[in-house]
Amino acid sequence: MFNKRDLKRKHTVCRINLKMLWFLFCGLCLLNGAVGEKLCSRPREVPFATYKPLKILYEFRDAVTYSCSQGYVKESGTVRAVCLMAGNWDHATIKCAPIRCPPPSFLKNGAVRYKDFTYGSQTQFSCNKGYDLHGANESLCTETGVWSPKLPICQPITCPPPDIPKFGKLVLFTPRAGNESHYLDDITYGCLPKYALFGNESAFCTENRTWSHIPECRNVKCKRPSEIENGFMTYSPPRLYDYEEVVTYGCKPNYVLDGPKNSMCEKNGEWSLKPTCRAPCRVTTKKASVLLNGRKTHVENIANQLIQHGDVITYFCKDEKDKCSHAVDSRCQDGQFSVPSCYKDPGFFSIFSKSPSKLPLCTPQNSTQSTPLS
Repeated sequence: MFNKRDLKRKHTVCRINLKMLWFLFCGLCLLNGAVGEKLCSRPREVPFATYKPLKILYEFRDAVTYSCSQGYVKESGTVRAVCLMAGNWDHATIKCAPIRCPPPSFLKNGAVRYKDFTYGSQTQFSCNKGYDLHGANESLCTETGVWSPKLPICQPITCPPPDIPKFGKLVLFTPRAGNESHYLDDITYGCLPKYALFGNESAFCTENRTWSHIPECRNVKCKRPSEIENGFMTYSPPRLYDYEEVVTYGCKPNYVLDGPKNSMCEKNGEWSLKPTCRAPCRVTTKKASVLLNGRKTHVENIANQLIQHGDVITYFCKDEKDKCSHAVDSRCQDGQFSVPSCYKDPGFFSIFSKSPSKLPLCTPQNSTQSTPLS
């Protein structure tokens, strides 16, 4: 017969034995797991790729799948990695390469600068001088393999129609479509009659969309021009003369006009260069057969014994030794004329001797092949 104390003791012993069996079972399970299957840590990182699912520890036969990051595409290899019993991975061999964009298009009237065509690369755009960039100055190679934003446009810098100065006009102006002008297009200004242009007559369209300058047209007057010595001026009453108005000069008889016959009122209020009247020359020889400006004549046949400025008389000097003559020129220079020192005026008795002008001309070899004057 068991008393109550004995029953209570037996019940307690049974509970202790059950707990011990439970802990023993769990220990055996853990020991079996530790000896048979190990856990895997996270798989290795692959450049430009990510994997799923994400966990701290992976059990035997757990798998992850890799995919390339944004802007990259699979180039080669496998995408799946598996946790092995030994706690290591059967690694994926995937390789990811950046997406490539096509080469940027040609930018008309501009330049494109770049280093690469791969995802994330940038191109920079600029326009040639005289052109403005319309659009973004940079473009990015996107994950879709296209450049964004799209290629800009280089448009020419334009200028509005030019201003016309007071009393002025446009002599040359060829506008383009839309009545506009492009960078470096030029124009030519002029002034209305009686007005002088001050400043450059030409202007061009600049980078800042304005014309380089605008000249000025001023009303210019000149006083009555002065007379010239030994000359005259066409009828010109005492008054003020307008810009570019002209007077004409002439000379007295036998005087030669040296310089332009017209003088013009210039923009500085002065007259342009006036001519000069050059004086004639008197021929002092009495008798001589000569050449006047290359033509045979006798001195006594020259009207009033006067020759004009610039005329040339050729005298013949006798060479007594070689019985020939030397031709010597003398030119009239504004009233100044001299007879060659070698020339001798024929005397009274020279009518019986041969004139030097009729002798053959002397040559360097003292030959007598030249034809004398008749």
